This record gives sequence, structure tokens and C-alpha cells, in this order.
Amino acid sequence: MLNGLVYPNLLKHLWMKAHVFTKYEATLEDKRAIAKDHSLMGKTRAEMGLMDFSETQIRSNICGLNLIFTKRHFIKLLDLEDKAKNLDLYEKDEKYREALLHKMFKDLKAKGKVKGMTEECRVMFKIIISSITPRTGGTDTISWTHRHLIYFLLTGQRINLG
Repeated sequence: MLNGLVYPNLLKHLWMKAHVFTKYEATLEDKRAIAKDHSLMGKTRAEMGLMDFSETQIRSNICGLNLIFTKRHFIKLLDLEDKAKNLDLYEKDEKYREALLHKMFKDLKAKGKVKGMTEECRVMFKIIISSITPRTGGTDTISWTHRHLIYFLLTGQRINLG
């Protein structure tokens, strides 16, 4: 029989052991496996005895049970649709840049700097970096991804946050 508060303890152990597993970590894992056994060169992850990897994952382990969460799990859990504009695709795309700069910045000489942004955009940026997509380091410059996010919000365009 289970005694005490089971759910909080399970949740604590889940997140204590959780880590983000990206393409970079998957590549390192491949290289380590090949370094141990050179005969694995050119084989698939499954043939190397490694867990499948197709997208960024959150991995954890509770009581010996491996748990993997992906973007698809959160989209399903939150009942979202995996469509609309994907911000990652616009970082190098110059399609919206001119309109974006004129809509978001009052001083085009300070484009890319928070101090050159309109008050509305500055407030949105502060909310985004403090609550939605926290970041470390300086807060006086704005990335193209953040610029596109604010621009799409201002113009009422749908964004895929999944």
C-alpha cells in the first residue's frame, strides 16, 4: 500500500532527473558508442542499442522507467494544433524585416537594441524574456526570433508556439 503524498514525490523525482536531449546530445551519444565499439560506425541508433531520436526531448527516469516527452506530447496535452507560423524558420528570412523594423522601432539607428523600440514593443519584449522564453545574459538586445514574435503578435498573425 502507498503511504503519504505519492504524486508530489513522483513529480519531484521526475523533474530532478529530467534533462533536455537535443540533436547535439544525440550526436555525442552516437560518437561515444562508436568510440567504445568501432564496428558500430555507419549503423543506425537502433542498431547501436540507443533510444530513437527524431526531435528535441525531455528525458527522465522514475523507478527505472525511462520517460520521454516531446513537443508532440505537449501539443496534445494542451489541445493545440501544430500549424501556423514557426518562428524558427524566420530567423534568417528577410521577408518581414523592413515592415518589422518600421513597426517596432522608433529609432532605426538603434534597431536591434531595446532602447530604440516603441514603448509597446519594449513592454512586450520584457514580458516575453521574463515569463515566456526566459533567457540569461543581457536584455538590451533583441534577437530576430523575438523581433518576429513581437511583429506577428502586433499584426495579429498566428504563431506556432508548439
